[in-house]
Amino acid sequence: MNLGKRLLAGALGLCLVFSLTACGGSNSQDTQSTTPATSETTTQSSGYPLTITTYNYARQPVEETFQKAPERVWAQGQDNIEILLALGLADKIVGACGLDGAVRADLQDEFETINYYDTFPGKETVLGLQPDFITGWYSTFDDKRMGDVGFWHERGVNTYMALNSACRGSSTDAPQTIAEEMEDIMTLGKIFGVEDRAQQLVDEIQDELVKIQDYVKDKEPPRIAVLEDEGDSYRVYSHTTLGGNVAEQVGAVLAVGADDNTANISAEELISVNPDAIFMVWYEGYTVGETDYAGDQVVELLTKDPKFASLSAVQNGKVFPINLSGIYCSGMRTLDGVLDFAQALYPDLYPDAK
Repeated sequence: MNLGKRLLAGALGLCLVFSLTACGGSNSQDTQSTTPATSETTTQSSGYPLTITTYNYARQPVEETFQKAPERVWAQGQDNIEILLALGLADKIVGACGLDGAVRADLQDEFETINYYDTFPGKETVLGLQPDFITGWYSTFDDKRMGDVGFWHERGVNTYMALNSACRGSSTDAPQTIAEEMEDIMTLGKIFGVEDRAQQLVDEIQDELVKIQDYVKDKEPPRIAVLEDEGDSYRVYSHTTLGGNVAEQVGAVLAVGADDNTANISAEELISVNPDAIFMVWYEGYTVGETDYAGDQVVELLTKDPKFASLSAVQNGKVFPINLSGIYCSGMRTLDGVLDFAQALYPDLYPDAK
């Protein structure tokens, strides 16, 4: 799926504090508050009942209360599926779909045990699975798929939307950051009563960021561009997108996309900007024209095009592939995205990296 067809929802403070405060409640209900939605998830400090704040399809905050951990889960999207598997919850998944590529190798055995659908089977099929919890993206709850969250709440089924999946608004209005990805992990951990495991997963991300930021603090930051070739122009992953935020958090400066201008750039503009390094985004099935550029070959869109021969990044071998799964609704792939940037930019820090 081209990212241009996805709704993109910022800086992350390295010392992230999750607000986990007590909150009461009973049945789920859509709020009509005009208060702007925030990425802060409210949960009871321990045990059940547990109240969280998520969103409906109108992008309004919705409070939901869990009397106990869910037992029958429908999971939509690579991030949600992999987070649940990493939390040891494969036995709770009654159905899932929406992978963009292969499941992480360390989660493959658990994945083989779940009921996975290659394509969305339809709302009636999901109803027949009798879920008590649905976790997905904002797009999961459009009319052509699951329908808005109220349909499920009326049937006693709780829901959760990944925070960077546009449920809070566009990325310009609600910047995507690593913080939201970690919050998704923590919230799902709370919902299922496995917050200790969730914290371990988040700590791995935070620890790597500490390591990288300590390494780069006295170094000149590299000027980079994070781009997706759309045939006649380049989509820019700006500072309000998760891709831009990850790049900035590992010490890079965005040569394009550092402001709120979200417009694509032309080849001429890219040549004029002349970044030190360029990261070319790809995903499973990614093509430009009729040519498959999924994987490492995506760099050839620049390195084999004569008009880019003057670019410093091309001359110095600083054009790198980066997989979309690590920089959009990344979930368990968040650390992968961090490492993709850091290993390419700071090879001395990762001498054993391929």
